[in-house]
Amino acid sequence: MMAMEEEKPYSEKSPGRSMQEGAKQRPEWADERAEELVEAIHQVARMNRELTTAKLEQRLAALRRARRMRRIRWMAGSVAAAIIVLVLVWRPWMEVKPERVMPVAQVSLPEITVPTLIATGTADEILEIDTLVTGTTMPVYEVKKEQPKEEQVLPREVKYNRVVIPRGYTYRVALSDGSVVTLNAGSELKFPVEFRDPLREVEFKGEGYFEVAKGERPFVVKAGNTRVRVYGTRFNLLYSEQLALSEAVLLEGSIGMSVLGVEKKIIPNERVYCVVGDSTLQVEKVNAGDYISWIGTSFKYHGVRLDKIMYDFANWYGVEIQVAPELRNQTYTLEFDKTCSIQEVMQMMKLITGKTIKEEGGAYTIY
Repeated sequence: MMAMEEEKPYSEKSPGRSMQEGAKQRPEWADERAEELVEAIHQVARMNRELTTAKLEQRLAALRRARRMRRIRWMAGSVAAAIIVLVLVWRPWMEVKPERVMPVAQVSLPEITVPTLIATGTADEILEIDTLVTGTTMPVYEVKKEQPKEEQVLPREVKYNRVVIPRGYTYRVALSDGSVVTLNAGSELKFPVEFRDPLREVEFKGEGYFEVAKGERPFVVKAGNTRVRVYGTRFNLLYSEQLALSEAVLLEGSIGMSVLGVEKKIIPNERVYCVVGDSTLQVEKVNAGDYISWIGTSFKYHGVRLDKIMYDFANWYGVEIQVAPELRNQTYTLEFDKTCSIQEVMQMMKLITGKTIKEEGGAYTIY
């Protein structure tokens, strides 16, 4: 009996037939290309999928930044085959956003209403503003103490702070060397956070009472074109472009004021001064205590020029006061409590001086 051939399922026979039929329709190079792609796919499948994905993501990121096509090649074992991928990538969600630059803090000095500490950079650029603590008693801002010499590290950039005192305040600053400066209203003091230079040098304008600690390095105060060199002392310093005056009054110790390299030293109860822009220094005997009465709770003057008295009132109350030129050199002895209003003070000044005082828009004129 003749054995009949078992018919195979269609699924086993169909590939052969399909390939034969397809061979008649496709060119020979197409079959070779298909075989290469199949082999390449098997090679990629044998690779570590996680590693491949990570490398691919890195390449794609590079493609995005460069915005151009590159070739990515993988080599598998000893098989000299490669897959070349050409991709032009654009993914909005992968865009690199520009780094946010924090704006530099800006402040207008006339807008400062409470004692303020300003940390400055090398170009005196305002970087940070910290409002100082105030209270019913005269507050003190204390700078950190200097490190002992044996603990100091390599030299580093000197950092400076600036204290601005607005109207209605007096404020004390304790420097890192132990010196203390009491600042009157309308004053500014620029000082290093640590004294590391051969000189202990600060910059100043306004009015201040300096109690300088003794030390190996000289203490120097720069005030406009004048310099006050301190040899361990207590003194009051006034520098005002408005009054065109730079003066120092000594209470204890020894100081010397210099202009253009020419110095004059004074002893306690002496005053050395010069006109701003001039190089002539003058010395006279005074009662030094009269020059620091502003530290207390009252305005107290003994034989003081009218323009200086009005200068103090203007800074304390934050108003503008103009004095007629012919009245500026007139001197007065008087005392007012600082709790008085500017209106009360100006009414009393009108009675004391016998002059006309006009108020307009919060500004005063004496003539």
